[in-house]
Amino acid sequence: MSDRPAASRAVAARAVWILTTCTALALIGDGTIYAVLPAMFPAVGVTAIQVGMLLSINRLVRPPLNIFSGWLITRVDPHWPYMLGLAIGALSTLGYGLVQGFWPLFLMRALWGVAWALLAVAAYAMVLDVTAPEFRGRYAGIYHTLSFFGGALGALGGGFMADALGFSRTMIALGLLSASAVGLVLFLPRRALRRIHRKHVTQEDAPASLGARARALIQGMRGLDVRLWLILGLNFCERLFFAGVFYGTLGYFLAQTLPEGVTVGHIAIGVASLSGLLLFTRNLLSVISGPGFGHLSDRLRDRTLVLLLGEVFGVAGLLSIAAASSLALIVVGVVLTALAYGIVSPMLVSWMGDLTPRGGRGSIVGAYQTMGDLGSGLGPLAAYPLMEVWGPQPVYLISAILLAGTIPLILWARRNNGN
Repeated sequence: MSDRPAASRAVAARAVWILTTCTALALIGDGTIYAVLPAMFPAVGVTAIQVGMLLSINRLVRPPLNIFSGWLITRVDPHWPYMLGLAIGALSTLGYGLVQGFWPLFLMRALWGVAWALLAVAAYAMVLDVTAPEFRGRYAGIYHTLSFFGGALGALGGGFMADALGFSRTMIALGLLSASAVGLVLFLPRRALRRIHRKHVTQEDAPASLGARARALIQGMRGLDVRLWLILGLNFCERLFFAGVFYGTLGYFLAQTLPEGVTVGHIAIGVASLSGLLLFTRNLLSVISGPGFGHLSDRLRDRTLVLLLGEVFGVAGLLSIAAASSLALIVVGVVLTALAYGIVSPMLVSWMGDLTPRGGRGSIVGAYQTMGDLGSGLGPLAAYPLMEVWGPQPVYLISAILLAGTIPLILWARRNNGN
């Protein structure tokens, strides 16, 4: 589907870079939790099984909230729900440092889920609306990979900070840092974004009530292009295996495999620090690779070819972790999954943008986020009990086999419906 930009490329770039920076700041605390909690859970009064619940609940509360968020951005300027999400996210990160025990942390994680439902749907809608197909892949790659770089910085800096300062002090400091995003979002080119919103969202696009929105979403999904159904399913799988299983359990895997950490020269690196370092490396490689592969898909005018490459990298990375008996093979697995993560999500977002009309994307973006949230939420919830019984590596092997099943589906869509 071809649509022309509703704003100049310079305005689009400004909007994307501000959204990227703000989302990155919001994700710092969440990234730290994934690196630190699996390695330090006894210090905050929870068990290993409860870690899986805490890493999942923020995602599992989001599916109904995504419908609300998709409805909301058709009724108001999307930058307002985005700003609200940033504020709630900063409060939840501060809360991690102020509470102890399972239920208080559970509530803080659920609050972060509310924040992400608001800001993620609004941000993706603004990125897709302000970009044109000829440069959408590149900017989607920039937004997705660089915004999640905030989580990478949290994983790296937060891991070292937690080893040095403790969990609570670290989270309070990072919560204050995340709060700065609320001020930065004021610099968005709001006039251009508001013009796009008013021009392309009509009463037909935006049912008057949330209930009507939910019914319209269900009805609209019935006649959805088969390629969009595939994109939703692939997002579920990508988030399940990359964000849920791999990202959510790496710290636990390292604590089981290298309980004393590692020593480099005369420097001892604890498990939380090592986990943060590897997750940072993974996100850094995603940041480097995502925009480049997105640009490649723009030049080739072929999203699915690049998407296939990402899935192959993902399968190979999970197999490497499953077979890892040394730190070197773990690093290989991290590198391969990083390349996969840097490719797959931007390709899915770009492909979705190519197949949907500007200004009418609230429903499909909400559905896309819902499938991703279900996948990433179910990942740790299922992985931790299985790892307690079987150990981590068989779970990674099963994940690799299941992810490989997505490759024939992409080939089918490529053969029958185009790219």
